[in-house]
Amino acid sequence: MKILGKTKIEKDFLEISFSQLLSITGGVIAGTFLVSLIDNFGLISGLFILFPGLLELHGNIYGSLSARLGNLLLLNELKDKKDLKHFLKHNIPAVLFLVFFVSLVLGLVSYAFVYFIFDISNQAIVLISVLSSLLSSFFEIPLTIGTTLWVYRKGLDPEDIMGPYVTTLGDIISIISITIIAGLVI
Repeated sequence: MKILGKTKIEKDFLEISFSQLLSITGGVIAGTFLVSLIDNFGLISGLFILFPGLLELHGNIYGSLSARLGNLLLLNELKDKKDLKHFLKHNIPAVLFLVFFVSLVLGLVSYAFVYFIFDISNQAIVLISVLSSLLSSFFEIPLTIGTTLWVYRKGLDPEDIMGPYVTTLGDIISIISITIIAGLVI
């Protein structure tokens, strides 16, 4: 089966390879930035317990948003702007609720772990968790939706590209937002 002069397998391979290369590059950038901040983050008890959960949270929630949108686009269910607005009207509040609730739970678990294991009471960890997640949402939601639509309009398969892209984008934006919020809270 040929698509644009290439077989579907070649097209998928190129799309997936590019998105994985983007993901690896972004992961190295996010990791390098995080390593440069280790001394500052060591001052906040429980922050390193919180990091893995928060980074996974963004990749999973925004990856699901992108997958739902990509599926509707590929199935030709979004025929006009009215359908897109309907999708966004229902999905954006759901994403914000999930981000708020899961980040609250992650903050509470991190606080409880540090309190019961190390006998350190640091309520700021809960505030950092919730506020940094909400701050990053204001950037990740439009970037996820906009990029998914752009990828589809360019004739690419959003299912091949968006997963690694959203995960990497979430890592970078989350680290920056945690840095900003932690700097304000400390």
